Amino acid sequence: MESSHSTQVKVGIFLAIGIVIILGSIFFIGGEKSIFKSYVHLHAHFDQVQGLAEGSVVSLSGVTIGNVQKINFLSEKNALDVVMRVDKTFTGRIREGSQVEIRTQGALGDKFVFIIPGDPRNPEIKDGEILEVAKPTDLIGVISERGGEAGKLFDVINEMYKITKSMNDGNRLGKIMENFESTSKNLSKVSGEASQMMTKLNEGNSGEKLKQTINKLDAIVSKVDRGEGTLGALINDPSIHNQLKALLGGTQRKNNVKSLLRTSIEKEE
Repeated sequence: MESSHSTQVKVGIFLAIGIVIILGSIFFIGGEKSIFKSYVHLHAHFDQVQGLAEGSVVSLSGVTIGNVQKINFLSEKNALDVVMRVDKTFTGRIREGSQVEIRTQGALGDKFVFIIPGDPRNPEIKDGEILEVAKPTDLIGVISERGGEAGKLFDVINEMYKITKSMNDGNRLGKIMENFESTSKNLSKVSGEASQMMTKLNEGNSGEKLKQTINKLDAIVSKVDRGEGTLGALINDPSIHNQLKALLGGTQRKNNVKSLLRTSIEKEE
């Protein structure tokens, strides 16, 4: 009997030790529950937490350093006090002037607290201090903060959808793209022909001759404009214009000219 009782005691002790080892392993696997770590508690006051919950991750520049321990309502103002349990190892990186914001991660939209480090020259943050809340930078946060104004964004998206749908009806967009392609080919063809023409002009001194011709025409027009030569005098001398007007102007003179012309024609016949 004594031997049997002793065996049972040994088995019980062995099982107890095994259970303790298993529980200890589970305890130590959860890194946040390690008894060898010390923590500090930091606070942040948000107007709304946007789905943040107890146990959510606290991140410092993308590195997980703790979790949200509690979320309390502040009686003195319309705000929420988010209590963060942060590994003391990282408090050297959290300086005065550091800011916090709520961000979204993953396809499921999990919320977490993101800490933006302050100036490293500032004093180190202490246990129980309140961190300043930064303006949201992620899209979801901005939409949540802007509230009613976010509706305008969806209105714009809806209008863009209507325009795109209208362009796709009857393959309008495809026809527009075909027209663009055809126009592009025509421009390319015209450009090629112009290039060939310029190449031919440059061959055999044709280009030089064309240049000389243009220079001569420019010189002639310049002389005419300055009133040089017979043509220039005719164009720039107002007296010739007045004489022609006096000759052809007036009803009686017109009749005389017509009569003279008629008499000349009859004589020839």
